Amino acid sequence: MKSTLLRFIDSIKVNPRISSYDESSTKQALILPVLQILGWNVFNIDEVTPEFVVENRKVDYALKNINLCEVFIEVKNPKEDLEKHQDQLLDYSFRQGVELAVLTNGLTWWLYLPTQKGSWRERKFYTIDIYQQDSEIISNIFIDILSKQNVLNRDSIKNALNIYRGKRREKILSSTIPEAWNKIISEPDPFLIELFIEVVEKLCGYKPESEMIFDFLKKNVDKLIVLPDFEIEKPTLKPPSGKKIPLRVENPPDNRMSQDELIPYIIALLYKFGGSAEKSKIDDEIYKIFKHQFSDPWYHELVSHGVERWKHNIAWAKERAIQHHKLIKPASESGRGIWELTEKGKEYYQKIKEKINI
Repeated sequence: MKSTLLRFIDSIKVNPRISSYDESSTKQALILPVLQILGWNVFNIDEVTPEFVVENRKVDYALKNINLCEVFIEVKNPKEDLEKHQDQLLDYSFRQGVELAVLTNGLTWWLYLPTQKGSWRERKFYTIDIYQQDSEIISNIFIDILSKQNVLNRDSIKNALNIYRGKRREKILSSTIPEAWNKIISEPDPFLIELFIEVVEKLCGYKPESEMIFDFLKKNVDKLIVLPDFEIEKPTLKPPSGKKIPLRVENPPDNRMSQDELIPYIIALLYKFGGSAEKSKIDDEIYKIFKHQFSDPWYHELVSHGVERWKHNIAWAKERAIQHHKLIKPASESGRGIWELTEKGKEYYQKIKEKINI
């Protein structure tokens, strides 16, 4: 099941026609194939009931266990704003006592626990984004929540509640909040620019042009980007060279490495290790490669968060590879403390492998 699902998800990612699909095409080309792969007999209307009637209205699909509705699925076309349709779906689900509901346009899937406490928005426990998320993560969620076996034996409810209530949600949010901030700073939305302009005008009375705000953010992006908490480690008491860590070094070395110069070596090492590796492993290998430069006391000065400069620079180089070059996956996809290449990162390695000798 999983391998078939992965192939299908990957095929969606590269299909340019999907954005032009209407609702009927979305159902036939995207929704029903996913349900079929997940074990549902889409040709049996007693199992996958289309246009299920609820109080003189209809839900696109009801997934059933004999005569009991287990899941409601409402489908829109890929261009449709899902926000406008969640109230109706969740109201139907709540009234019918259906514990799982899905609102989707084929590319985005909003998963709900309609009978839980809180607002409708709070009852959405997970969002699947076909284009943005890793296929492995997407397939795992589909199987855990919507596979026929898990729905019929009620494991899907248990899995959904674990996501809704458990620490997994907190961990994902903890890693994604810095990632979201970095994205806002690196790719400023017009609303952010307008807010910035408004605040500046209130403070000084003059209204800046949007170009001034863009220039400011571009100039200071490296200062504004933050690293996730789990990328920040307590300082080691001694550097690998065995020398005492200096508190302050006045003059940097002439042969110091820029963060961008470190990126190709990080990519090459990740490729060497099969596409992913723990952060600490990359740190160790980078230090070995640049041991001559990193032996300078300047690199062992404690900087932000009490981290040695050489290690801090590697972490920033990785962050630039994520935000600016899309060569490494964000932590929300690769996991805490794991660095993993994107497909673009693997392609980039093929271009530089002759120049990087490791």
